[in-house]
Amino acid sequence: MKKQILAALLPLIFTCGCKTTKKANTDNTGYTELINDEAFRKPIVDKELFKATTEVVPLDTVFISKDTLNIYTKKINGCETDNFKLIWTGDLSATAPTKTTVKLFQLVEGSCKERHRFHLLYNISPLKPKMDTAAVKATLIEVGGWRRMNSYSRN
Repeated sequence: MKKQILAALLPLIFTCGCKTTKKANTDNTGYTELINDEAFRKPIVDKELFKATTEVVPLDTVFISKDTLNIYTKKINGCETDNFKLIWTGDLSATAPTKTTVKLFQLVEGSCKERHRFHLLYNISPLKPKMDTAAVKATLIEVGGWRRMNSYSRN
């Protein structure tokens, strides 16, 4: 008897219960607030551009995973990930652990009026010392505009 009552109530519960009046968003015009960079470029050594770059790209998050520096920008004017370059002087400190500073440079296009967040990936293996005899196998990397040093552990 209980099974018959349950069998009669289940279809009623499924058809009448929990209906939402909100329509699903089926607009597939492309959610482009976050643009991902799949290029995995290396930092560029350019001492003149490094010194000349005084404007800081607003950063949201910076972290290192293995040999990859992940940079998330805040929402900024920009259309292409190719307009970003990670630049450094090529200098590594002689202290233990090794320290260096990099800057994110953005070539701003006057024709681009869109605002996006960007996720940029950089191969930071060139930031290792050439003759690495240090007991501490780490490089501290300061990204210009970011509030913390990032530790790059190398093997």
